[in-house]
Amino acid sequence: RRSAPSVSIILFCNIGTKKMALGRTNAVALVAAISLASAVECNAFVRHASDIRRSGAFASPTASSTKYRPASGRAPLSMVKESFTAEGAKRQIGNDAFLNEDLMERAMKGTGVVSESKLKIGIVGCGLAGMIAAMDLADAGHEVEMFEVRPFVGGKVSSWMDGDGNHIEQGLHVFFGCYYNLFGIMRRTGSFDDLRLKEHTHTFINSGGGTGELDFKFPIGAPFHGLQAFARTEQLGIVDKFHNAVRLGTSPIVRALVDFDGGMDMVRELDDITFTEWFTQLGGSRGSLDRMWDPIAYALGFIDCDTISARAMLTIFMLFAIRTEASVLRMLEGSPQTYLHDPILKYLDDRGVKIHLKTGCKDIVYDTDEKGMPSYIRGIKVGASDEVREFDTVIAALDVPGIKKMLPKDFRKYPMFDNIYKLETVPIATVMLRFDGWVTEMQDLERLVDIAGDQSGGRGAGIDNLLYSADAEFSCFADLALTSPGEYYKEGEGSLIQAVFDSRGFERSNEKIIEDAITQLNDLFPSSKGLKVTWTSVVKLGQSLYKEKTGQDQYRPSQATPIPNFFLAGSYTYQDYLDSMEGATRSGLMVADEVVVRADKIAALNREKAAGAAVAAA
Repeated sequence: RRSAPSVSIILFCNIGTKKMALGRTNAVALVAAISLASAVECNAFVRHASDIRRSGAFASPTASSTKYRPASGRAPLSMVKESFTAEGAKRQIGNDAFLNEDLMERAMKGTGVVSESKLKIGIVGCGLAGMIAAMDLADAGHEVEMFEVRPFVGGKVSSWMDGDGNHIEQGLHVFFGCYYNLFGIMRRTGSFDDLRLKEHTHTFINSGGGTGELDFKFPIGAPFHGLQAFARTEQLGIVDKFHNAVRLGTSPIVRALVDFDGGMDMVRELDDITFTEWFTQLGGSRGSLDRMWDPIAYALGFIDCDTISARAMLTIFMLFAIRTEASVLRMLEGSPQTYLHDPILKYLDDRGVKIHLKTGCKDIVYDTDEKGMPSYIRGIKVGASDEVREFDTVIAALDVPGIKKMLPKDFRKYPMFDNIYKLETVPIATVMLRFDGWVTEMQDLERLVDIAGDQSGGRGAGIDNLLYSADAEFSCFADLALTSPGEYYKEGEGSLIQAVFDSRGFERSNEKIIEDAITQLNDLFPSSKGLKVTWTSVVKLGQSLYKEKTGQDQYRPSQATPIPNFFLAGSYTYQDYLDSMEGATRSGLMVADEVVVRADKIAALNREKAAGAAVAAA
């Protein structure tokens, strides 16, 4: 139409020094999304495009560029798959696993196998990975016993109650629509219906009360819903929007729209370059990083774009671009203990799984081969008395600091175990603040202070969704009295804000963190300055997620290990969903698949060891 400005963009993905044109379809998609912006913005895009073209910013990086460093030192994905025997475990990694909704059915139904050889299995760690592995192994007929050093289950997703009945968490837990495996587990335990669906927007709260959204609500799904969300967002100015469109339009994400395997393979090769380096190669601006991408990076891994690897960020964006539901958010009706863990614990109890809380693993009892290499696990030492418990198989379902503490020094003779000690972690501090009004209500000052009567079920005032901010030191936050009202709303009280501070605030005292959180909330929501805080909590976790900085992916271990009856689980182990609840779920399912497939061989090995021990004793 002659009355509207025309924007022509050629989309390329860079593979070394080569370029691959991705075709008219995707160019039209991006142009269509940009055209949804106002005519004024489009005119600005065109004017700025001319400036950029003249400056040479569209030039692609060469293989020798210091800004482009293909990942090296990483075992090929095919080698990771070869470490597994079970086809079920292999299906959880690789490009096909990203978009495989059938994995939900696998999680719902279990392995579908009852082992002929019954193993006595010890699982160290009662986080999501360990509990989910126990579900499958118990269903397969094995005798499962679990050990947890803390007085509650859940790992990094744990919660508990204080003496006054307040539920306390150590993190803000959001369920993305692409968590197929975790949703399958929740359907299996009957807890899926306890998730509360949120509006399909990602909201940024800015200093002074301004807001910006990535509004994914659109009549047409992926990729168009995302393209129009980025084109129309008020979080970025016109120039930054243009630079954003240029960089995303020249990314592996666009290639994946027509060649998913090719696009995903490119993403895997970007672990040795930061997101900032990648983003600024072909037109990405600092303003976009500061106002949009940094808050997202902090929410994803508690580090900024100058630190997080391009692979980690683009992995998530790839999912959002390909699947409409991937960016949809859900949150639990209440605490993780009540609405996620308790149904799993009942499932395990019904199947005879024994769980020992406040009983940590002190050491591993093992044999070595003629070369002095650990070769067979006999059991573990647990509890204050170092009781030796013998098991046919041991699974270490721990986080990064937990597995580093558990592994004996001899195990580091294997490169796979030694690499674990190269993984770094990030600190977080979770602050919870209850107010005598509704903090996120900025439109109606009467509703802001109205806490009278029963406002349960999310009927309080304010924003019922996950929130981001570029102007606060907490990466993400939410009003749990609205998002998860089943246990977090209290009649006669208002908001319960949960905010997660990263390393920028972790070292401060609890009192200072609370003070800073209140000050920063008042800056984001000026109308909340008259509200009073009635209750607070701070939980510090010095080592939480593994640090998704450049070069870390190569150090993540597989679930199967060089020791035939010893396995690993946990969100840090190798799977493509990073350090997340879905990642923990996948690792638990993968290790269960592997143990079930190897059960006969492990049983035969145990009989051989027992016979050898009997001969030696005689």
